[in-house]
Amino acid sequence: MFRNQKDMDTAFNCLCSALFRTESRCLAECFMSDHHHGCYQTPDPGTLIRLLRMSYCKYFNNRYQRDGLLGERGFFQLELKGLRHELAAISYTLKNASHHGVCATPFAYPYCSANVYFREALGKTSPENLLSTNEIRSSLPRRAQFDASWKMGRNGVFLRETVIEKTLVENLYATPQAFMYQLFRRSGEDWVREQELDGPGMKPITLELIEASLLRQASSPEKMVAEMLRNEKARYTTQTLNDLDVCDIIDNKYVPHYGKASVYHLSVSEKNAVANELYQVYKARPRQIKRCLVF
Repeated sequence: MFRNQKDMDTAFNCLCSALFRTESRCLAECFMSDHHHGCYQTPDPGTLIRLLRMSYCKYFNNRYQRDGLLGERGFFQLELKGLRHELAAISYTLKNASHHGVCATPFAYPYCSANVYFREALGKTSPENLLSTNEIRSSLPRRAQFDASWKMGRNGVFLRETVIEKTLVENLYATPQAFMYQLFRRSGEDWVREQELDGPGMKPITLELIEASLLRQASSPEKMVAEMLRNEKARYTTQTLNDLDVCDIIDNKYVPHYGKASVYHLSVSEKNAVANELYQVYKARPRQIKRCLVF
């Protein structure tokens, strides 16, 4: 769904537009190569996701010369009630990249809101070279709408720290120390027991629940969960090539080699040949190859 930085940046701008049009607020978000997680306060989650998907799919289909839907038709939706449930859901959303072994900590992943909160206390600064309101309008599609308080960098992407409801989330965590603790704590029964304090009969937020959509498509859900839990410990070097790296190799080496418009135009035999080289030469993982070659 997202093959490079431009795709990721465009997707976030599409999310910003959908938030504004539905009068919604984003508490946390994370874009991965093949899925997206978000915690929102919205009067209409269905319309929010539809607008995001519709605008991004239009961009993606045009760029890669393909047709049809992008991703599954439905989407995972869960109403959050209770402070501890909200904290668990936000924390799992921000930890998504480290759960999938893309990086050792959430703060090393640029396509999520982990670096938005407690910026001053954690010694983080924002870029000073920003676009004016008129420059923002000229860089977006003609009918695009956005909040006047949002800022945009010279790369044409809205700054997450001006879009995300960081103050609300900071109030949930209360302190920078509590925020850091939640993002580095490991999944376990103690997290489940804490959520029980929100009230009886409320289903706890777990890794399995947050990743329900991916697990339904996995050949072995148990192995996928076990792998994510191992990644959570971060006692080893993260994978050498992430999905965007593999997509970059495919799109800029093999697609031009075969004279095709995009990966979606490669034949099955061509994809098989590319897959073999990705595995043998670049040591890409089989599941990763399957995702990036769109098998």
